Amino acid sequence: MYLFSSGKNEHEIEKIISELEDHLMEAEKDGKDVEHLIGQSPKEYMEQLAGEMAFDLKGLLKYIPVLLIGVYAYILLGNAVQGGIEYSLLKVIGDLTIFIIMMTLFAGSFKYVASHTLSKTKERILFFLLGSIPVGLFVGLMFLDKTVDTPSIEFNPLGNAITIGLCILIFIAISIWSKTWVSIIVPAILYLPEVFLRMTPLDKEIQMIVSMVIMFGGLFLYFFLVNKQEKIR
Repeated sequence: MYLFSSGKNEHEIEKIISELEDHLMEAEKDGKDVEHLIGQSPKEYMEQLAGEMAFDLKGLLKYIPVLLIGVYAYILLGNAVQGGIEYSLLKVIGDLTIFIIMMTLFAGSFKYVASHTLSKTKERILFFLLGSIPVGLFVGLMFLDKTVDTPSIEFNPLGNAITIGLCILIFIAISIWSKTWVSIIVPAILYLPEVFLRMTPLDKEIQMIVSMVIMFGGLFLYFFLVNKQEKIR
């Protein structure tokens, strides 16, 4: 996690992990500790490894477009489901700025978690803040967009329908690329309840409350099951 967050090559990282695993298992059999093998603290050893490895710009550029497209797919799908897509110049610039801030925060946080021993409570608080900051920035951008007038474009019903279809294809492609279901399950939990609840005779306020309960409950259940499955492995 530390090396990946430092922008190092994924294949080189896997090779180092494999070599370290073999050496650590041999050291454990001989009754030796980690310091005997690496000669320093794990944090210092990771920093030394990171300093010796080249920055993998090519590998980083491979992930950034996928992340950027994925983030915009989430945003556009949400806008399309919640009444239609209307994008201003301020929102486009704001979204890109928030994306850069998010990537910086994620990289810094992962390096910190990898190089420090944190309790489960502190770790949860850190990741809660990590998730809350981008949400707060997006909410702030939404209010700023309403007060500052900049050139904008509004999609018609056909444009919204095409966008929804493209977003679904993007989520499927990312799921196949990453070999996980998360890019399909998470947007389904986020947006499908709202779509189905609109077909009911419930008041808008009740629809919103029920949708929020299903969304948070669904996300909690999904990540709980994923975490439980990881522990079994």
